[in-house]
Amino acid sequence: MVVFPELATTGYGFRDAAELSLALSDGTGLDRIATLSDELEIVIVTGYAEIQNGKALNKAALFSGGKLIADYVKTHLWNTEKELFVEGASLPPVVDTPIGRVALAICYDLEFPELLRHCALEGADVVAAPTNWPAGFEAPSHYGPFNGELLRAMAGASTNRFYVAIACRTGLERGVDWVDNSCVIDPDGYPITPLFRGEGVEVADIETDLSRLKDISPRNNVLGDRRRDLY
Repeated sequence: MVVFPELATTGYGFRDAAELSLALSDGTGLDRIATLSDELEIVIVTGYAEIQNGKALNKAALFSGGKLIADYVKTHLWNTEKELFVEGASLPPVVDTPIGRVALAICYDLEFPELLRHCALEGADVVAAPTNWPAGFEAPSHYGPFNGELLRAMAGASTNRFYVAIACRTGLERGVDWVDNSCVIDPDGYPITPLFRGEGVEVADIETDLSRLKDISPRNNVLGDRRRDLY
């Protein structure tokens, strides 16, 4: 599976819906993604934008063997995205693919435990997350290699015992810099690929047996121990 960043086919920094519509005048770019998925016989997840019924949508698509298997509208919009896009009204799909069960999430979605828990309850082995983490929002106490957004994604991977594959934008776009940190996080909650800034490709093997094992001690299971009588 190959994962591309959020809004990978258009870029991110649009002034308004009219400018986004102009960028989409030749299509969403998904035809090329479908062709690559077919030719290379791989699963591809990419972020993209679409205009539907006059509304701009921030979306993710999953292709397998050239076919669109899952399509998702970003549920949680970040900052100025609220001025451009309409938020989704459905939780992320979790679908069977040749590499296992894959869920879709987009960037800020990763910061909501309820959304990731939904993915776990639907049997996700890996959450594929096209992402654009803008720089400049770190807490004053921040230090070390893990930005706050990544820490929350690591926590989500650990508390749900699945993989999270994050592909983030890099390079300046209209004056906006990005916290790159593309990585694959394992079910223990730790990146299993190096963290770096700049262009590159991260590669990791996943073991679906690990993502399906929810036991963390002889007497504890991260899903079975939920107190559904209380919350």
